[in-house]
Amino acid sequence: MQERLSNSCHQINSMVAELAATQGETLMKISHQIAEIFTRGGQLILAGNGPLQAIAQQTATAFSHRLGFERPPLPAVSLGTDPILTAALLADQQPQEILAREYRIYSEREHMLLIFCSENPSPQISHLIDQIEDSRSLVLIGPLNKAGVQKEGHPTLSLELQGESPARLAELGLICGHLICELVEGELFGV
Repeated sequence: MQERLSNSCHQINSMVAELAATQGETLMKISHQIAEIFTRGGQLILAGNGPLQAIAQQTATAFSHRLGFERPPLPAVSLGTDPILTAALLADQQPQEILAREYRIYSEREHMLLIFCSENPSPQISHLIDQIEDSRSLVLIGPLNKAGVQKEGHPTLSLELQGESPARLAELGLICGHLICELVEGELFGV
């Protein structure tokens, strides 16, 4: 059991080190763009599918509440968290609308849409991406080569997560969410 624990910890450390080395610049660019949107009075809208839906919610909470120190709330919301809306759409046989309908509620003001994509293609994520206006910023985080998500001709930043299991992908996704929040806090509050 100790060997398994050591192997898992080593694997996580290797994934984080590789992320920082190969995609650190993209993480900083995403964070800078989010900080600029917040400065202009805009908001961050997050979504996810599969196990990464919880990561989207956790990241939205880090922005709305705090990550490491007391500060004013930053306007971030996670889609797909309304169980009544979800139940109504499922009852009406419109599961593809679960994220997109809620997105249309929040998308009037300036925003960036940040999507955590699991390795399984999702009709909800694909339909959500179809709803995005070309002028809006989009960030995709996940094993994108497997997720089958894209929007041609759209300003998109992406972080390609590599992992051997859904658990490792979720852990790396959460680390990305926290790093982005930490970098935004640093830029906005000088910490």
